Amino acid sequence: MRSLRYLVAVARERSFTAAAASLQVSQPALSQSIARTEQLVGGRLVVRDARGVAREGSALTPAGQALVADAARVVELLDRALVRARRTAAEGERERLAVGIGTSTPRWVSTRLVQASQESPDLDVVLRHVPWGQEVAGLVDGRVDVVFVHAAPGEVLDERVRAVHVADTRRIAVFAAGHPLAGRASLDIADLDDEPIVDAASGRETWLVEPRPSGAVPRVVGPPASTAEEMLALVASGAGMAITAEAVAAAHRSDDLAYVPLRGLEPLRLLLLALADDGRPAVEDLLASF
Repeated sequence: MRSLRYLVAVARERSFTAAAASLQVSQPALSQSIARTEQLVGGRLVVRDARGVAREGSALTPAGQALVADAARVVELLDRALVRARRTAAEGERERLAVGIGTSTPRWVSTRLVQASQESPDLDVVLRHVPWGQEVAGLVDGRVDVVFVHAAPGEVLDERVRAVHVADTRRIAVFAAGHPLAGRASLDIADLDDEPIVDAASGRETWLVEPRPSGAVPRVVGPPASTAEEMLALVASGAGMAITAEAVAAAHRSDDLAYVPLRGLEPLRLLLLALADDGRPAVEDLLASF
C-alpha cells in the first residue's frame, strides 16, 4: 500500500522532490519504492532519461498511468476507511453517523436529525459543520458520512456521489438596511442587474445568478465570501448586496440587514449526498428517511 501511495504522489506532484516532501520521506527512499514497484509490474512506470534517471516533471509511462488510475482510488478508499475506523474507535460502541450541514441548511433538517438520533437505540447522529464548497471533499476524506448541499436546477453532481432530493428552497436578496431596494416586498432578478454583488468563494453560478436571464453580467465585488458570516458582514458594510438561501435569512435576522424575496428564479434543490459506493445500512436508512 505504501508503494501505491508513493506512486500516486509522484503522479500528482509530477516531481520526485515535491512528492517526497508531501510524503515526508527522503527522495532516495521514494525512488527506491518506485523502483521496487516497477520490478513487481515488470516495466517502467515513470519516464526516465537515457541513463535511467527519472527527470523532474517527467510524465508517467502508459503502464504508470494505468496503475495510478486504480491506485489513486485504492489509496482514497483506505484513507477514508481509516478515518471512519479511528472515529468509531474514539466514539464508542454505538454506530455513529457524521452528518455534514452548512450555514444554509434549514433548521428543521438538523432538528429532525437530532430527534431521530434521540429515538434510535442503536445509532448516534452527529452534526458537523462543512464549509461552503467542501461538501464532496468531506465525504471523500471521511470527515462526514452524508452531507446536505444546495444545488441549482440542472446542476451536474460529482460522479462519486448519489443524492436524495430533500426539499426545494428559495433564493433571497439581502441588502444593507438603508439600501433603496431594502423596503421592497419582492424583486425580479433583473432589478439587481446594476447592483454590485458580493462575490462567492464557491457556487458562483448559483449565488451570483450567472448568467443572468437578461444577459447582464453581474457587477461582482470582492473579496469572495467563504461563509455566510463573511457575506453578511460585507453586505452590512455597504460593499454590495448578495443572494442567499432562505435558511440563511431565517437564521441571521439583524437590524442592519434587509432580506427581500426574489421572483422568477427556479428554486434550489436541497440535496442529501452520500458516496455512491457507500452501502452501509445506516447510510441507506438515513437517505430513505428523507
